[in-house]
Amino acid sequence: MGRLKRILIRREALEFMLGVSREVYPKEFSGLLRGTKELIVEVLIIPGTRAGDGFATIPLYMKPIDYSIIGSVHSHPGRDFRPSKADLRFFGKTGFVHLILKQPYSGIQDIAGYDAHGNRIELGVQG
Repeated sequence: MGRLKRILIRREALEFMLGVSREVYPKEFSGLLRGTKELIVEVLIIPGTRAGDGFATIPLYMKPIDYSIIGSVHSHPGRDFRPSKADLRFFGKTGFVHLILKQPYSGIQDIAGYDAHGNRIELGVQG
């Protein structure tokens, strides 16, 4: 597969991500993404995932063998959705598309998409 340039997010998955991010704020939310190379379908929350002040952890040893897992999503408690060095290391372990949400978690404009190397991906909404 060539470099991913654009991916759609199903509206229900988008609303879930935004709602959970608002709910856990000021802590960070984290989950895994299910879908295809064209569409993010849903968010998978792994048992043992922790939300904290300035961090979120997913116990990857609990990740199921599931080929529909295509990446990760997490929120930042501020207004910046640039990936940190820790985010970039995590991206390489969890798939080919990664989303970071920033405040105020109100819509697609508050989400940035990245590939596993930290390159921006254009996002769209389905439904």
